[in-house]
Amino acid sequence: MAKTETSSWDTESGLLDDYDFVVEEAWFGEDEESENNDGKVYLFLRGEATEEDGTEHEEHRERYSTGKNWEAVDDGESVENAAGKTRFNQNAGLGKLINALVALGDDEAAFLQKRGQAFDAATFNKLKMHMKSQEASRWTDTDTGEEIVWMLNLPTSLTLPKAKGGKGKAARSGTKKPAKKSTKAPSKASGLRAEIATFAAQFDENEHDEFVDQILDSDIFANADKIVDDDELHADVLDPDSSLWADAH
Repeated sequence: MAKTETSSWDTESGLLDDYDFVVEEAWFGEDEESENNDGKVYLFLRGEATEEDGTEHEEHRERYSTGKNWEAVDDGESVENAAGKTRFNQNAGLGKLINALVALGDDEAAFLQKRGQAFDAATFNKLKMHMKSQEASRWTDTDTGEEIVWMLNLPTSLTLPKAKGGKGKAARSGTKKPAKKSTKAPSKASGLRAEIATFAAQFDENEHDEFVDQILDSDIFANADKIVDDDELHADVLDPDSSLWADAH
């Protein structure tokens, strides 16, 4: 019997494997909903998934293992490695996700670098990706001899912010030249101020307006909301004569 596209003799996995995904929440933690909770820490992404036929899933969730020795901190906002490592293993689920995102292109990689660190969950929040099920790895079970294939939903494209009025957010089409790298050392301030100083150092001294446009955009700078919530810090960001901007240049 020949199969057709609508044949009832076709089957499916029941899992999403080709869809648009808008991340609405990201966090690190153990999979408490799993019956086989083994204490591993994962990056969880929750949001709306839309299949090619328009079917929407408002509460879709993906998870990516962080690998050995990673522990969730700050109520799941970040992870730290007990062995002091600052990079994820490329064979872990999160390593596969990171490599898939970076491999999308230079623009995508630069966009992600500006958003923040891979060990901060906020960096992945609000990402808009097209996801497809891909082979992550395969191996042979030493007991049964069975070949096992690990399939993982990974991004095949990432939506980048569009430029506003010829300046501001860098878009794929390129209406603004990339900010020049500063050769000056970032501020010695710690925490959020250090992140802001590092971000500011990517702009020329006369590009303060563009710096403000981008750092207050949560699609570009993951902690933009924290800046707005801090009146003193917000004022320093807006002031081109502040020490925060001056130290970066």
